[in-house]
Amino acid sequence: MEQDDPAEALTELRERRLGALELLQAAAGSGLAAYAVWALLLQPGFRRVPLRLQVPYVGASARQVEHVLSLLRGRPGKTVDLGSGDGRIVLAAHRCGLRPAVGYELNPWLVALARLHAWRAGCAGSVCYHRKDLWKVSLRDCRNVSAFLAPSVVGPGLPALLGSPSHTPGCLL
Repeated sequence: MEQDDPAEALTELRERRLGALELLQAAAGSGLAAYAVWALLLQPGFRRVPLRLQVPYVGASARQVEHVLSLLRGRPGKTVDLGSGDGRIVLAAHRCGLRPAVGYELNPWLVALARLHAWRAGCAGSVCYHRKDLWKVSLRDCRNVSAFLAPSVVGPGLPALLGSPSHTPGCLL
């Protein structure tokens, strides 16, 4: 076999059977790749959050987005989505005329994805996505608040975050 002939090298690789070491290397490489994806995409949102409040990202379905929009119809004023993920609700709220529409998300990768979705929809300059802890967001000027959160998050601190109902008349939980 010549050193320069890729066809012969490919044929030789196809005919060769994998040994235990090669299988172990493939398994270790796959595990490392899965860990890298987890560490880059999911872990950043969990670093500053107590264990009992950590919630994995699950995108809102079209039905859930429509349900939120049905609750928001006819309600003017600033709309905020806490834990906005990929920004579906913020973008849909903006399209329905709820302005300004703002999303807060802790995971920087999801904030970037939300901004990409807004750019692709032609709304990049009209909607805002911020990388911020939802427990540190001021909601004093908000008329409509949307939050899809796990029960472990809603119980401990969300009522305190939102304040009294008179300050946040459009609170959706």
